[in-house]
Amino acid sequence: MRSQPPCKTWTEKLALRQEDLLPSDRAALAAHLQTCPACAAAQADYHSLDSRLRALPLPALKPLPRLSFQNLLDKWDEDTVEIVKAGGRFVFTVRNSLPAALVVRLILAALLLFGMQSASNNGSQSPGMTLFTYDAHSIYHGHSGYVDAVSWSPDGQFIASGSWDGTVQVWNARTGARLTTYKGHKNVVSALAWSPDGQFIASGSWDGTVQVWEAFSGALHTLYLGHSDVVSALAWSPDGQFIASGSWDHTVQVWYARTGETLRVYTGHSEFVDAVAWSPDGQFIASGDRNDTVQVWNFLTGKVLHKYPPLFFGGIIEALAWSPNGHYIAAGDRDSTVHVLDARTYHLLLVYEGQANQVSTLTWSPNSRCIASSSDAGTVQVWNAHTGAILFTYRGHTNTVAAVAWSPDGRYIASGSWDHTVQVWAAPCAR
Repeated sequence: MRSQPPCKTWTEKLALRQEDLLPSDRAALAAHLQTCPACAAAQADYHSLDSRLRALPLPALKPLPRLSFQNLLDKWDEDTVEIVKAGGRFVFTVRNSLPAALVVRLILAALLLFGMQSASNNGSQSPGMTLFTYDAHSIYHGHSGYVDAVSWSPDGQFIASGSWDGTVQVWNARTGARLTTYKGHKNVVSALAWSPDGQFIASGSWDGTVQVWEAFSGALHTLYLGHSDVVSALAWSPDGQFIASGSWDHTVQVWYARTGETLRVYTGHSEFVDAVAWSPDGQFIASGDRNDTVQVWNFLTGKVLHKYPPLFFGGIIEALAWSPNGHYIAAGDRDSTVHVLDARTYHLLLVYEGQANQVSTLTWSPNSRCIASSSDAGTVQVWNAHTGAILFTYRGHTNTVAAVAWSPDGRYIASGSWDHTVQVWAAPCAR
């Protein structure tokens, strides 16, 4: 979903490669792309399609003419322009009386369908294959500081990333085209949560605020000022009505996402709260603090249902995640372990000790079978949540991996790092 279509006056030039444009058109287009996210996203889609087509195995890719606009004009004295794909292939006949822009669009549509069909026939990417790296050196100019938070949109088409540069950036998950840069915070952005309907993003910061804003326009919707210290964790209720926020002021607060009105302040922690997780049924919240304590409580009453004391864990609780099926809670610890707990009986099911260093964040696969956890060693490990068996170790980063998020369809993982990058890569355990 893109917030608006590309500008009509630039439609033809967006579809062409740089070498197919006149020098004056290249300069004008480059200037336009700096101010028009919709056109930038459209061009990125074309470039991504072109690169994917060229990356297909030779038997799957038939040679096609270059999309040179001038070449098309030169050949329009013929009766037709054809793209032939007989025997399961596409067949297009384009009359020379059609406008140039329409011809280009029809050819691009054929290429898009062909690329999608070929990709489907060739299967998904190998686990760990990096699709792209989003950083300050890319054409869309990513973050200039540590990346501390990432979140996928519910439809899986976009990613939001928060950074020590004080911004949140929203970008196309397939192409890396930046759509929105939110600059409402005055300090590090340390937490992100996308609303269940995909329209809003909640961002928490070291400036002590939580700000809820429109994901594709950046317009501020709600400013929450209930905390007196760093906001380190956020979780949106499954019905989209409430937000739970954890803070270094030792509290977890639940409030109305639309109005910012505080519903409940939970004061059961004696240390910084660095993690919160909402149960999929919306009834319970788990929170973890730097006193090695995890508490599960009723979201409406604030009553503690269970408390895992400091002796249960071996270090500071850095991350919590509730499994999508609601059966388990995973808690990441600075002692390099992850504890998998039964959310119904509160029994310990598994202690995972395969992380190379302290666990900084974790995320469940959508099928609840696997967990991806990251560390300050710069790696992400994907492992079986029921056996602890390591399925894959991702080594694409060069510094602490502070954020991981699994795509809603289970096919990809986004990881944000202190190397200033977000990397999107193919995940194991997709089914």
